[in-house]
Amino acid sequence: MKTQILKHLAGAALLASLTPVALALPAQMDNVTPLVLAGAPPDTPAAHVDPNLASSPYSGVVSINIRYDGQSFICSGTMVSSRHVVTAAHCVDTDGNGTLIDLKKAGSDVRVVFNAGPGAGSSVITASQVSMHQDYKGFGNCPAGVSAFCVNDDVAVLTLPVDAPSTAKIYSVWGAGLEADQKITMVGYGTSGDGINGFTISPSFRTKRSGQNIVDLFDGDDEQGFGGQREVWYADFDGNGRDIFCEWGLACSQVLANDKEANIGGGDSGGSSFIEAYGGLLLAGNNTFGGSPSGVTKGAFGSYFGGMVLGNYVDYLVEATNGHVNVVPEPASATIALLGLALAGGVRRRRKAD
Repeated sequence: MKTQILKHLAGAALLASLTPVALALPAQMDNVTPLVLAGAPPDTPAAHVDPNLASSPYSGVVSINIRYDGQSFICSGTMVSSRHVVTAAHCVDTDGNGTLIDLKKAGSDVRVVFNAGPGAGSSVITASQVSMHQDYKGFGNCPAGVSAFCVNDDVAVLTLPVDAPSTAKIYSVWGAGLEADQKITMVGYGTSGDGINGFTISPSFRTKRSGQNIVDLFDGDDEQGFGGQREVWYADFDGNGRDIFCEWGLACSQVLANDKEANIGGGDSGGSSFIEAYGGLLLAGNNTFGGSPSGVTKGAFGSYFGGMVLGNYVDYLVEATNGHVNVVPEPASATIALLGLALAGGVRRRRKAD
């Protein structure tokens, strides 16, 4: 039976993870606002902070400053080529209805902040082009004839006019999608806190955190009435005796150790959800939304969150990057030769010639 997971989350307030910030880059990058939440004390947000070194496995996860109409916002993103960043479409949507930011308009720009290496935050590159998925019509807006709260298709790509710093890692996209009970590592620059007190720490363009969770549930293609391929993934923030999806009879998955299990917050939008395969990190999803049911402190244990399954948006990513994204195929269907290429760094899937 075709269904939509959000229909089961009655009473929960969905939160688009796009946080306004009133500052200029790079001089004031230290005081911004949304990130990955820690577990219960003694685990702390500080324990999840990435050192922002070139040797970090997350050196290619960037912060993004979006400015238009006198407003300034923070999001996160992931390098998938030396000139392309994958993020969330709602980060570059100026009216909530899928209107792409106009980079030619005075006062409008999208800046990518690189933090790996010496002089953290000193390398800022302004995007020369911004793209959003063609089916994204605004956060929460469904296709005509579909009555629901849709979060599908929330994927965007930023193009840089010059190569990113060599210290920023480039990640291949996992083309096989995600499965229930699969472990992911989320990385971003958003609001943080802990599972007891919820959101207590504002985001920062310079402070990147990571944490883990288990994928629980999926929504299908909203253009097909939530049937077809999986486009949206969901996870819940378990701990202190709370496993909200299990309590609701939706999914009872593994609860990770207190210092591993994590949530996301505002400003993590567009950030990375990695899986480990072929001896490294592969970008399997982006992080785009979260919610806390009635009676649960925002961001605390019992909250839930999710994002897009990027393996089902490969065609868009290939087109938006002009064929420069590397896509690792599903191992079960790959030939030995393709597996060898994937182990060497991923299989490039190019757009067909017109």
